[in-house]
Amino acid sequence: MKAAVIHRFGKADVFQYEDVQQPGAGAGELIVRVGACGINRYDLYLRMGAVFTDLAFPHVMGADVAGTVAAVGESVSEWHEGDRVIVTPGYPIDPADWTVMPENQAPSFEVTGTHTWGGNAEYIRVPARFVIRDNTGLPPEEVAAMPLVLMTAVHAVETLGQVRAGNHVLVQAGASGSGQACVQVAKLLGARVATTVGSIDKMETASSAGAELVINYKEQNFAETVLDWTDGVGVDVVIDNVGGSVFEDNLRALRLGGTFVNFGLVGGMKATLNIRDLFFRQHHLVGSFMGSLAEWKRGMGWLAEGKIKACVDRTFPLSDISEAHRYIESRAVRGKVVLIP
Repeated sequence: MKAAVIHRFGKADVFQYEDVQQPGAGAGELIVRVGACGINRYDLYLRMGAVFTDLAFPHVMGADVAGTVAAVGESVSEWHEGDRVIVTPGYPIDPADWTVMPENQAPSFEVTGTHTWGGNAEYIRVPARFVIRDNTGLPPEEVAAMPLVLMTAVHAVETLGQVRAGNHVLVQAGASGSGQACVQVAKLLGARVATTVGSIDKMETASSAGAELVINYKEQNFAETVLDWTDGVGVDVVIDNVGGSVFEDNLRALRLGGTFVNFGLVGGMKATLNIRDLFFRQHHLVGSFMGSLAEWKRGMGWLAEGKIKACVDRTFPLSDISEAHRYIESRAVRGKVVLIP
């Protein structure tokens, strides 16, 4: 089969589009023919060696897979060749951890395609318990745009942020794939949502996801704008997928007793925290990573029901994966970039 392979860490041109051995289905496993595979910013960090340095090369990454069952392993009875499926974008890779709940707190939980081969290929092997039926009726590229960001959004916004009707919520980077998913989930839960973008041409993208207030952070200080929007009170919840560069202003935009949830670091991995402000303003600071299988199924159910919409900016042939990664690095993306084998 053809696959986009890395033989070392490096820049976007490190990928080699080449022939590799097609996997076979072991007991309890499925072989999924990849119809589409979404790219996440995590893939860029993984490719550069910024997440793990112990990958075994050659390696194939890719977490967001929509496709069809190509082969069924022994002891698998609920799946048949040709079934449309979606691969879980993160799960415990050690079967000994499969009873840990929630799954994202299992010691071996990781993004699909990290230490096991992922979906940047024509086929992917995956435990049958970590796929769900694709009943969305959507094209594969739209389905593949959503698994990781939707799992993350449900966990960050609903479970950790505890967003509910009437809340004011600030979501960073509302035109990004993860930002759009978080805006949509917060809106679906009944919140009023503000978000940030870095250019005028991204404002409509963020608005279409359901944001009531869209702030061009290059023209306005988002914390001051959010405080004006909330009559000086601040938002109930901040959902941050950016990191260090916006940390202090995120807290400034947060109300007394508000909750700050972070799951991103594109803006830097370090920030300064004023401990005095932390305890006087009684903020809740929460780190978020991916989500549980139940949270993911809940989010994908909303997608199937049409309550959440996929936003695909652009598709690339798998053979053009280097160009796709460069496009994401340009920060021109509005939504998700998806690869088609």
